[in-house]
Amino acid sequence: MAFRNHIPGNGTGGSICRRGSLPPALTALFLAGLLQITSGCAAARLTQFHNFAQAGTAYTKASQAVLDEAGTAAIEADSLIAQKGRDGLRTPDERRQFIVGENQELRKRLVLLGDIGRHARLLQSYFETLAALADPKAPATLGTAAQGVFDSIGGLSPAIKSASLGGVKIGDHIPQATSFAVQVFKAKALENELKARSKAIERELALQEAAFTVITSTLETDLAVQLQLEETEEVIEPFAAAKDLPKGWAVHREEILRARVAAASSKAAQEAAAKLRESFVALVENRLSEPSIAGIITAINSMLNSTEAIKKATPTQ
Repeated sequence: MAFRNHIPGNGTGGSICRRGSLPPALTALFLAGLLQITSGCAAARLTQFHNFAQAGTAYTKASQAVLDEAGTAAIEADSLIAQKGRDGLRTPDERRQFIVGENQELRKRLVLLGDIGRHARLLQSYFETLAALADPKAPATLGTAAQGVFDSIGGLSPAIKSASLGGVKIGDHIPQATSFAVQVFKAKALENELKARSKAIERELALQEAAFTVITSTLETDLAVQLQLEETEEVIEPFAAAKDLPKGWAVHREEILRARVAAASSKAAQEAAAKLRESFVALVENRLSEPSIAGIITAINSMLNSTEAIKKATPTQ
């Protein structure tokens, strides 16, 4: 099963440069390696951007697991509904039209989920470019690279904003814009980049937050359909029947109950996106703190916990 290793936050105190610095080490499956904070404000600032970029990488990988689960749950819930309602469709033509229409809608949903995943990966690439720009010795050409990534992000945004899942428009859930000021040490190329695009990137992170607000709601609904049927057919009815319970009944019962709880509280992806956005604003203002990164890691672990619980109870995936 994917994503069984979680992301531990390991922070220790260190010297503070201006308003914030990060812990000397962050270890994780996605946060690779040991990150050492060197002395001096410029080095600490560079480390902040580097650590934030790696937190963004962890978020991207974990959020992709949620997107994959959302797509699978949508297909399985729709298939269950189609199977149960098939007898009500009288003719082959009615059944054909029904399933063709459902397939078209599911393809649209999968395309949208794919676009949201690509949007997150482009943001990750942008954060990695910022981390490189934080080095005062960074070449000016990195600014051109950042512009190219930003343009690609902007190319995906309109379709995501205007899209709907379960009748809910994603663009209606974008949080209000934040007002913040750019503060950078010594890295002129980075300062120019942040002044030009930091507010726009904050809006793109807000779009991720809005997307996962809607995705987690539809995921909860789709899983409720699947898990309710599974609980009825594999837990309740076998127990009520006058024969021996199937092998593994108790284990499967526990998995289904835990998955229903996880599905009913699967808001961690939305929370992680919100924390990433808030931390980006703090990063730009040079006030990113250890608790900010720890908060992202905690939310990512919650995302993985929910996904694991759901996968255990849905063995057909």
